[in-house]
Amino acid sequence: FKPDPEIFRSTKFDTKRIRETLEARAYLHRGLKIIYRDRVKGVTDTFQFDAGIKAYLEKLVKERGFKPTHDFMFYQECEEEPRMEVALQWTDEPGEYIRSYVNGVYTRDGGTHEQGLRTGVVRAVRNYIDIHDLQPRGVSLTPDDLREGLSAVLSVYHLDPQFQGQTKEKLNNPEVSSHVASSVGANLELYFNSNPTTAKAVVARAILASKARRASRDAVLQVKRKTAVSHRLNLPGKLADCESTRPAKSELFIVEGDSAGGSAKQARERKTQAILPLRGKVLNTEQASLAKVMENKELSDMLSALGCGMGASFNISQLRYHKIIILTDADSDGHHIMTLLLTFFYRYLPELIKEGFIYLGMPPLYRIDHRGKKYWAWSDEEKDEVIEQFDGKVSEDAVTRFKGLGEMSPPQLKETAMQPESRTLQRVFIDDPLETERVVSELMGKDASARYRFVMEKADEADDVDH
Repeated sequence: FKPDPEIFRSTKFDTKRIRETLEARAYLHRGLKIIYRDRVKGVTDTFQFDAGIKAYLEKLVKERGFKPTHDFMFYQECEEEPRMEVALQWTDEPGEYIRSYVNGVYTRDGGTHEQGLRTGVVRAVRNYIDIHDLQPRGVSLTPDDLREGLSAVLSVYHLDPQFQGQTKEKLNNPEVSSHVASSVGANLELYFNSNPTTAKAVVARAILASKARRASRDAVLQVKRKTAVSHRLNLPGKLADCESTRPAKSELFIVEGDSAGGSAKQARERKTQAILPLRGKVLNTEQASLAKVMENKELSDMLSALGCGMGASFNISQLRYHKIIILTDADSDGHHIMTLLLTFFYRYLPELIKEGFIYLGMPPLYRIDHRGKKYWAWSDEEKDEVIEQFDGKVSEDAVTRFKGLGEMSPPQLKETAMQPESRTLQRVFIDDPLETERVVSELMGKDASARYRFVMEKADEADDVDH
């Protein structure tokens, strides 16, 4: 296949995605040998995995930075139509992680096959608890508790798959759910009865998850009582709210610092734009407990302003703004604060990213004045390009570098970062969930060695650091 440049806007191949897709196909088809040659980079890779999806699951768990909680991996292959193959185990990861495929195609949004897997796992664990009388008094085990820490790879082959939407990322066939649930449920329960040590470890994990959930719920409710958002009088005092009560028309700018917050309040369109300045230190939520997250003043104020709650109390219909814009300085310090906020949204309010409500403001780094006109540049390269337009005939004092948003006047801030007609926004989205999870875990997690390795691997790709 050779792309026609007259049809395609870009004929550049995403070699990283091609490589990862071929590697996944080799895992899904046990023993298949795929040779990938990148003639541009002069690289050749051979993919062949005799252990199939069992090896794939091991790789995914390791890449995500978690460890199996006990030495077992359940594997099942079903030849009855629709054909199915599944590998699963419990790890020390909070929540669950399922990587699913239909006919070799990654189903990013899951579907009825994933629903069936979840049902089957819950059925097997609950039946084992009931038969062996392992339910503690006063402990209520939800399906989420029973699947806490579950990691799985599921591959289904269907002769007539029905997908939801154009992207074919969610399976819709209703018969697949019951097929997967009954097959996995029966075989996993049989495995538990034959391996009681493993089964009891899974049950203990579920009980621990239930107790943690109850403690988290109490912490959330306590903060919710303190910062109720059912009435405008309960909004944070530092929030300059907009006049509009229509979320689809309302924007919230989360702005770094009081100085910039003051400029933003003067620059905003009061009818539709709200300003929330961040005064204190933003917490690295990847390294903090839920209790610490809820105690953090900046994050607590942000949750109050958003209105949608978090965790068990999350309700996206209560979100007060459909554009949440992170506006920080254009230097490395600003990027650090932006990263901390994105980590919070990714880990605790991922639905807002998924629905496309999170944006990054793009304030300029430079202003170039030449012959009575203003030119804006968002990087050193753009600044140099502007100067080159005038054959370098731009004096040094005509170039202004903004050290922070607070140095910009309200009209400048309005023109370059806030006014819809002239600003530039970047919508935050997740293209590759696995890669995103790996990057967030390594860069923001507690393991300093993983962060060091990541920085060393990517050092040659980085732009010049501010100094």
